[in-house]
Amino acid sequence: MNYTPVQHITLKNGPLAYRQAGTGLPLLLIHGWRCSSRHWQGTLDYLADAREVFALDLPGHGETPPWRDPITTALLAREVLEFADRLGLERFDLVGHSFGSAVAVGVAALVPTRVRRLVLTSLGTARNVMERVTLTQAHQQMDLGLSLWRPLLALSRDGHALWKPWIEWAANDPVISRAVAGAFVENLPEDETAIRDGVVEFFSTDPLSALEVAITAGSPEFFPALTKVTAPVLLVTGDQDPLMPVSAVEAMAERLTDCRLACLDRCGHLPMIEQPEAFHRLVREFLLNGE
Repeated sequence: MNYTPVQHITLKNGPLAYRQAGTGLPLLLIHGWRCSSRHWQGTLDYLADAREVFALDLPGHGETPPWRDPITTALLAREVLEFADRLGLERFDLVGHSFGSAVAVGVAALVPTRVRRLVLTSLGTARNVMERVTLTQAHQQMDLGLSLWRPLLALSRDGHALWKPWIEWAANDPVISRAVAGAFVENLPEDETAIRDGVVEFFSTDPLSALEVAITAGSPEFFPALTKVTAPVLLVTGDQDPLMPVSAVEAMAERLTDCRLACLDRCGHLPMIEQPEAFHRLVREFLLNGE
């Protein structure tokens, strides 16, 4: 697979890597946990004729180095907004995947008038009060534990680079790479290189950054943020998503004022890779609607 070259920009929290393609109204793509801008290559290719597309690498993911300070969804939302400000993107569309969708919600809640349309992929929310209370309590406990262990975990960052040869060796084995990818997707792509690259990306993500993202994903701040979103929203989910059941996505749809839900058949957690034609058709029609 041919990937769009990576560019770099230095923001307040340090360097940020991104890929850019196309012309037109700005569109920002935000990847999910242990992913990177590479996962959006098909989206870059498909929408470049209608949008100026920017796919970001979150801290500790892809080619963006980890932050020294802890990662939170709120801080990432401000990072995305700073990126847009630096590039002069006054009003833009947003597409997020999984955790990246939570960041996109944070951006849309922070500056409602600047987000034109919002696509949230493979993300849901608590379906009832019990789930919400349980999620909040779990977040508080894990956040407290991380605050105690973070200094020690930060010291291990340099050692993680030593695992790179082993990660690439394992990913080059189709049996291993397909077993890892199969835990998240219903339909594996035929392109073995794409599978390999995804597995390398997954295990190459900075461990502390990945842990911080996993914990902040359960932040109770997400629920009130949903009520502040005013942009039209398209929710896209797979009917076989092992991480985010359709019922959780439906619960989130009920909290949004202007929302459309699309469920892809025989699709897992990565619609843009598993069902690229159907996913990109939905996104294109939604973004271009009314122009």
